Amino acid sequence: RYQWLRTTTFSLRFVVAFRNISKNCAQPTMDFKLIKDNLGMAVALAIPLATLVYQRSSFGRKRERGISFHKSESFMELPREAESNYSGSQQAWLSFGLEQPLVIAMVGLPARGKSYIVNMIIRYLKWIGFEAKVFNVGSYRRKMGLQSADSNFFDANNEDGKRVREELAMAVQDTMYEWLHSSKDGKRRVAIFDATNTTIKRRLSLCQRAREHAVSLLFVESICNDEAVLKRNYDLKLQNEDYKGMDPEKARADFMERVHAYEKVYETIEDFEDSHSISYIKLINVGQKVITRNCHGYLPSQVAFYLQNVHISPRKIYLSVNAEAINISDLVGGMQSGTLTSAGLQYSRSLAEYLSTEQKIDLEGCGKEMLVLTGTSNLHFQSTQAMKDKGFTVYPTPVLNELRGGDLNGLTKSQFKERHPEEFAKRMADKLNYRYPGVSGESYLDVIGRVRPVIIELERQRRSIVIVCHLAVLRCIYAYFMGVPIAELPFKDLHTHRIYELTPGAFGCHCVVVDPERNGADDT
Repeated sequence: RYQWLRTTTFSLRFVVAFRNISKNCAQPTMDFKLIKDNLGMAVALAIPLATLVYQRSSFGRKRERGISFHKSESFMELPREAESNYSGSQQAWLSFGLEQPLVIAMVGLPARGKSYIVNMIIRYLKWIGFEAKVFNVGSYRRKMGLQSADSNFFDANNEDGKRVREELAMAVQDTMYEWLHSSKDGKRRVAIFDATNTTIKRRLSLCQRAREHAVSLLFVESICNDEAVLKRNYDLKLQNEDYKGMDPEKARADFMERVHAYEKVYETIEDFEDSHSISYIKLINVGQKVITRNCHGYLPSQVAFYLQNVHISPRKIYLSVNAEAINISDLVGGMQSGTLTSAGLQYSRSLAEYLSTEQKIDLEGCGKEMLVLTGTSNLHFQSTQAMKDKGFTVYPTPVLNELRGGDLNGLTKSQFKERHPEEFAKRMADKLNYRYPGVSGESYLDVIGRVRPVIIELERQRRSIVIVCHLAVLRCIYAYFMGVPIAELPFKDLHTHRIYELTPGAFGCHCVVVDPERNGADDT
């Protein structure tokens, strides 16, 4: 109604402007200033008028894919996807975002968090739909039988060791470029070359080879001078296969000698490298400071933005499907209104009690503070009311509302199958890409695009986060943190009245499934 009012208003003003011009031109003496003013008004009105007419037309409604903003008491005004324009798959958009294959090459001394950063990047890229793979030189070295190489092997003065290390790096690059160019369906791929790459000479050779293969190259350097973080990283490094079965003290001494060997030749990335055309991201103490240069293009800029928000502060993430409600579990698109069952009300109280206990006993630092995010429906409100009563900060956002069913919203699954058998068969054949028909219909891929701002916010937050939402949305968020392959995402079984307690770590998230009504937990 508001859109039609705007269209009518613009139309009348547009007509009046041209009428004034016509009347003035008919006079013996023309007022050129009046003509100029009215012509300017007509031109200024033409674009918004055409836009409004297009948006209100059936063609525009089918084709439009915009972003609107829901203003509420939210801590962030998250964008809501108004309409989706995937046509069965995301490949058109992914090809646009990655015009040529991309190599992300890590740079940094041992135990500076490179593997942690690699795991986060690979998890994010796979979750948003890119084919991505890590090529780790250290893993290849161990695979070739050199897992027990001592610190002398990494000494720059050891010519034999240096030659072998170069050969290993070249062999891994051969495998990497073969994989990058072997996509049978034309998908653009992203490879992460995980090695120290600590010298200008090594990085120049990487740049030259990337040009030979018509591949984009982005360096990510991790610098760490936080002693507490370094100590924790050293402890983790001593658990790998290089030091398996070795005396802990001897292992630490050997590893520190390896680090010192690298420090002697270490050269941080400089702007003048590769004839001043080098592209890089520098991370200092994993998020304390971020420097970017020449991060052109969709994907490099997305990686840079993503890495600006990551950190290693201890916290937890609690995921829960909204509490059980009356007669809605079998509905397409869920329901924006409804009432919790008695069991649902009991679960919401138990959930609030469990989180309150966690906050008092188990959490520390910034992670002790909790933030609750939920959808905007009545079911979300009822599911989180007990938490609000206990003093938790609860923020609703439409981004966490259920996958929209379009024209089929509100049908039961059996009604969907009986009334629209062809659509039902399409969905069962490809649940990931299938989009419900109608202007607001969504697919799982659409939901992933919709909740991406939430993922960035979850990575940015130092506080512990609680998310209560419908099943499809929760599957997308769970899949990101747990590294569930995107093709398996629509089938992930997440139970009602269970808390999925995630603890982010150096090598991914550890998940514990909790029944708050009996405080029972099972590792997953």
